[in-house]
Amino acid sequence: RAQAAAVSAPTATPASPSGKKTVRTGNAIITGASSGLGLATAKALAESGKWHVIMACRDYLKTARAARAAGMPKGSYTIVHLDLASLDSVRQFVKNVRQLDMPIDVVVCNAAVYQPTAKEPSFTADGFEMSVGVNHLGHFLLARELLEDLKASDYPSKRLIIVGSITGNIYMRDPLFLCRCGRRFTVSECNLHFCEQGTRTRLPGTCRRRRTWGT
Repeated sequence: RAQAAAVSAPTATPASPSGKKTVRTGNAIITGASSGLGLATAKALAESGKWHVIMACRDYLKTARAARAAGMPKGSYTIVHLDLASLDSVRQFVKNVRQLDMPIDVVVCNAAVYQPTAKEPSFTADGFEMSVGVNHLGHFLLARELLEDLKASDYPSKRLIIVGSITGNIYMRDPLFLCRCGRRFTVSECNLHFCEQGTRTRLPGTCRRRRTWGT
């Protein structure tokens, strides 16, 4: 998973009445922020001193330990529970985030499940195949629920970032995603690409894309 868009630093707002330029701290939601690319992104933003990171993860204690081990400054992040395998959890997450009374400026859809050795498909709480349910449908609902918050943000570089994979493709002989798990994962990643393209078409400037190569 190595396709992502870089998040730029905040831009100075117009001069305040005192004549000094002010910069508002940006607020970024990152799913799957307890490890890997998500944790690295959260750490980089938090250490910049210009962002507050909302770490959206299933396991609160694991995420707290990861943040401490990474040396993320205290007060630079907030951990909020999110299980993308449950659409009810996604909706509750949105409610909990809004109760923080913070503007939402950036949403990074990064979390994913990958179970290449699974012999049988597993399913989400809502009955969807796990890879498609978590990697695509859970993030789709999350992004849809937060679009109005993003549009309401006064932040100069607000955006929705969708992390995908160059492995994304569709195997047309298995429309129900019941074949080997690795292939189900590639279908879920392909769905992300379609969703990202649709968002950029319908809401220009909201979702940006940068291609990179990796594993």
